[in-house]
Amino acid sequence: MIKPTKNIKMNENKPDGSQTLACVFCRKNDDCPNKYGEKKTNEKWNLTVHYYCLLMSSGIWQRGKEEEGVYGFLIEDIRKEVNRASKLKCCVCKKTGASIGCVAPRCKRSYHFPCGLQRECIFQFTGNFASFCWNHRPVQIVTPNNYRDSLPCTICLEFIEPIPTYSILRSPCCKNAWFHRDCLQVQAINAGVFFFRCTICNNSDIFQKEMLRMGIHIPEKDASWELEENAYQELLQHYEHCDVRRCRCKEGRDYNAPNSKWEIKRCQCCGSSGTHLACSSLRSWEQNWECLECRGILYNSGSFQKSKKHTLPSTNNVAINDCLLEESSPKLPRQSPGAQGKDLLRCVF
Repeated sequence: MIKPTKNIKMNENKPDGSQTLACVFCRKNDDCPNKYGEKKTNEKWNLTVHYYCLLMSSGIWQRGKEEEGVYGFLIEDIRKEVNRASKLKCCVCKKTGASIGCVAPRCKRSYHFPCGLQRECIFQFTGNFASFCWNHRPVQIVTPNNYRDSLPCTICLEFIEPIPTYSILRSPCCKNAWFHRDCLQVQAINAGVFFFRCTICNNSDIFQKEMLRMGIHIPEKDASWELEENAYQELLQHYEHCDVRRCRCKEGRDYNAPNSKWEIKRCQCCGSSGTHLACSSLRSWEQNWECLECRGILYNSGSFQKSKKHTLPSTNNVAINDCLLEESSPKLPRQSPGAQGKDLLRCVF
């Protein structure tokens, strides 16, 4: 049975007297999810880890269920890995505790995760979670004749030299799409595996495979914008505003009284424009109504005459069209079909 131990060297006092727990692997107090992953503390065992430090450690495997230990890594296994790493010296900072080793044959470099980031090592968050030192890391091959003048990062739009380096990556599916590594990582964390894709062509399979090879972590989670509370609440709201040129309602354009002439009817095509029944001479809710923009599109597509025959009684066509395209007034004179068409063209264009 494992006994809880006091993590004396891993804690530092803040100015206010409280303690900041350090990761048992890298011994850093930093809480930066984009760089080191989520920082998590198991209070029962007084053990704190960065997710990436734990995940990339070379001598540990996830043997428990997701809710066991820390992220499914058993406490016993974490203790053993910390003990193993205590005998290994980091080739970057020269301190012990280097739990990550380069997987290249005959390479004996070991390092902490933050030190590996500092020396631009590649950590692959897939498969066996391999790590490569700066001499053996994978690279992107681009023929020299493909180099061009400065191009914008397609995420932040800052201009960069289109030369593949550790910090600059190229899309595998769009040859002229270049990214900052940091921009890609932030996007991947926010988008998750379901929405992380090329910003130019929208490809996900080829794009994700290459980004994983080059050390971008793509978490298996929903996009951050879908996890926000009431993220799509606005989709449940009905549009209630009268948009005709001259609204007759004394209570204002936002007034809506169901089952009356002041009930607001939404455009049957877009649903993002509305009118009071009385403001467009609509006799009932059952009558169809299109806003100016949609009516113009219907007319240009050749569907205008067909829609008139099928949606509105012939006796009401003139009055309703007048209300839509000009002003809402019961005193507008009746027009001949030819004149009506001219007015329609004049208003639409």
